[in-house]
Amino acid sequence: MDIKEYISSGIIESYVLGIATEEEVSILDCVRNKHPEVEAAIREVEILFEDTATLQEIAPPADLRDSIWATLEQNEKDHIHQKPEMVEVEYDAPVTNTVPNRRVIQFSPLATAATALLVCSIGVNAYLYQQRNATNVAMAQSETKNSTTELLLADAYKSLDMLQNPAVSMVSLAGVENHPELSAVVFWNKEDSKVYLMADKLPNAPEGKQYQLWALIDGQPVDAGTVPLMKEEVMHAMKSISEAHAFAITLENKGGSPSPTLSELQVIGQI
Repeated sequence: MDIKEYISSGIIESYVLGIATEEEVSILDCVRNKHPEVEAAIREVEILFEDTATLQEIAPPADLRDSIWATLEQNEKDHIHQKPEMVEVEYDAPVTNTVPNRRVIQFSPLATAATALLVCSIGVNAYLYQQRNATNVAMAQSETKNSTTELLLADAYKSLDMLQNPAVSMVSLAGVENHPELSAVVFWNKEDSKVYLMADKLPNAPEGKQYQLWALIDGQPVDAGTVPLMKEEVMHAMKSISEAHAFAITLENKGGSPSPTLSELQVIGQI
């Protein structure tokens, strides 16, 4: 499966919009678990759609609130100026205690609806304001991680392209007896002699030390380059090697060594 074509096929947009079929969702869930670039693409589309919805929101007219309150005040005035109907009441006995009349304001259906509209408008705008702030924070965080994400995606695409190339051999390097927890992977193209090393499972080299890759040809080590001290990338381009029967990594003094220090052997793998 070509991951680049899969991402650009439109399936991710359909998934985020909720219109993808069950089969498409099932396939996407499987692919996103194996390819981090697909998961990153899904998140980017989600952020894009959220930001687009925020930008296209329709704000209520600026004079809506004043118009609603003016209507309410007018209704109240009209009610006050209405002449109350006089009702004659016959009493069997004189009334000594009187209770003052209480004025009850009755709101018209229009005023009630207008009030509800105002409350809803305020609530919706408050919600959209919170969503906009959340989107801005997410975008800011995304920008700070942008360079790291691009590097990871570039390494992922590079690894995928190399794995699909029949001329590339993937050599797994396992930790030796003293370092069983270590591992690394070498991608060696036999046609153009290019060598790439994935050394993200190796810990940072001690102060004054540096990892060095060796190609073994009939038991003789050939320098294949040192691993950069700063691991901005997961995949490292090493020296070209035209022939090899195995690869190994040792821990050498900073700058590398013309010959490997066997007591500092870290990982090794046969081809």
